[in-house]
Amino acid sequence: MSQPWPQEGAAAYQQPAPAPRQPGQVTSGRASVPVQRPAPESADPFAQQQVVAEPVARSLSAPAVTSAPLARPGTYPPERPPDGPPTGPEDGAGGPERTGPSGRVSRLRIGWHAIPRAGLRRVTVTPAAPPGLLLGRDQRQAPVPLRLFAPEPVRVTLVGGVWAAQLLIFRAFSVGVRVVVVTTEPRAWAGFGERATGQQNRLTVIGQEPGGPYGGTAQTPLMTVFDLGMTGPAASPPLGPWHTQLTILRQLDRPGVAAVQEAGLVVLQRLGGDEATLVAAACRLRPQSGQLLQSMNDDMMALIGDGDDRYLFLNQTPIEQQYVGLPRR
Repeated sequence: MSQPWPQEGAAAYQQPAPAPRQPGQVTSGRASVPVQRPAPESADPFAQQQVVAEPVARSLSAPAVTSAPLARPGTYPPERPPDGPPTGPEDGAGGPERTGPSGRVSRLRIGWHAIPRAGLRRVTVTPAAPPGLLLGRDQRQAPVPLRLFAPEPVRVTLVGGVWAAQLLIFRAFSVGVRVVVVTTEPRAWAGFGERATGQQNRLTVIGQEPGGPYGGTAQTPLMTVFDLGMTGPAASPPLGPWHTQLTILRQLDRPGVAAVQEAGLVVLQRLGGDEATLVAAACRLRPQSGQLLQSMNDDMMALIGDGDDRYLFLNQTPIEQQYVGLPRR
């Protein structure tokens, strides 16, 4: 014999009695729509069909009635409060990336960062390299730059051989320089520009001093090289912006002292005794500098006139040895 349901359970399973239907209404799954009774018969049967069809069409197009709460306007994802950074683990990897429905990250907030503190402690600042063309490194392996190109004209005198001049030019090709060589020995420069750059218009060899003034640009500087043996040009040619004059003195004697004194920068290979004496007097070097200039190795140079006198190692690369050759004077 089955036990009777408790009153509480029976009440839970009882269905509420349907509301009494009002006369003239039809209850459907969509809504309670009043249905008008057909009008009395008239002489026009089409008018009677229109009176009956219009309420039925309105009932079919009526929206569904639901008890769900209405949607409220808002944003997705919710924006962070403007008065503070996003919250999250401080030293961990952080939570999942916050993205919107389109997959885009949230708007950048100036002054906020998304790097954990553990990663921030590993961030270091590397000092900026000094400006100029890398000439070599000193005994402490610090880079020694040579400021060859600038908006104003630059004059450099090299006391050394053609090998040292071609090494400087080879490195200058990397910044887009265009070179004009004025020389009394064109065979020493034949084919050098084509081998180094693969182009025929990057280095031009001529036998007489060009006119001027000529100038280059920041993207394509101009360098005029005077390779006239033991002297510089007869007169200092006028230089334009981004124009560098490089004078090569294969051996320093008294006729070439003027080119050393007029230069803003002097680059030296190893010198002989008389050459070291002339350079020390022209550049007003300390007595011990003359001894250092005579004891440098073939792969060393001295830079005079750009701050302190600096002695450096050229650190020639294998590709430079292939196109320029081994160090020599």
